[in-house]
Amino acid sequence: MNPSARRRVGLGLRIVFGIAGVGFLGIAFRHTWVRSRQDVVPSAWHAAAAGALILIGLSLASRSWAALFGEEASPRKLARGFYTAQLGKYVPGGIWQAVGQVGLATRAGVRLPQASTAFLVQAVTQIAAGGTVGACLAAVGWHLSWAIRLACLLSLLLIVPLRRSWMVRAVRLLQRVTRRALLEEIVPSQDRILRSYGWSVGTMVASGSAFALLASSVHAGNPSIAAVPAFAIAWTVGFLAVPFPSGLGIREAVLIGILGKASVAAPVIAASVAHRLVTMAAELVMILVARIRT
Repeated sequence: MNPSARRRVGLGLRIVFGIAGVGFLGIAFRHTWVRSRQDVVPSAWHAAAAGALILIGLSLASRSWAALFGEEASPRKLARGFYTAQLGKYVPGGIWQAVGQVGLATRAGVRLPQASTAFLVQAVTQIAAGGTVGACLAAVGWHLSWAIRLACLLSLLLIVPLRRSWMVRAVRLLQRVTRRALLEEIVPSQDRILRSYGWSVGTMVASGSAFALLASSVHAGNPSIAAVPAFAIAWTVGFLAVPFPSGLGIREAVLIGILGKASVAAPVIAASVAHRLVTMAAELVMILVARIRT
């Protein structure tokens, strides 16, 4: 296939991917909206403030992705690809976000082995960030039993896989890479890994703060202190529950288990559902802004 034909095929696939992503996002939004009408709806002010926090979190998440690459990659193209790939979360199959994020990174100047490895590395930094923020629940979750608080504190162990030498070994096993020079090239440096982790912590705090705002709006007790680390724990558990798309149902169950003693289940579910709705809207905004900037 000549380069011109290859470009046309690539453009066609991107258009199909984009249309499918937006379509399934619309279906997910409608389904979530119908569900939210059965619960308490947050005020417009709280929803707008939560949306602003989620926009900040998405921006920090894109920086976490870009931090794993060097100067050879275009930051704006990486950001646009990152936001566009979020649509893949809503397409049935469970692989399309990864395919989109990795594939669009190659259009920003990143080689395919490096992009695919970076996707796995960012997943590790996100899990570590969730464990870091979630561990704070051990200090502020006074209503929780000592066993739950100890389990939250143990989530700090999720930081351990950030060690680069262990990532190199994992890549060698998963991708069967034996050449040492190639491993050093495709696995980000320790400094880049830690910077990605730092941006991911910011993302988790922003997203958890958005949930806390929405929870206070629907009168889920007074969760302003505990809601942020509780959301981080719930998000991390949902992220690790691979068979469930976007941790659907798992995240709400964990939140109810943590915050249930301080509030009834219905407001917690309402806040979580509202968080999903606001996140979907924020993702579309960031996709449009990134495309305009690029």
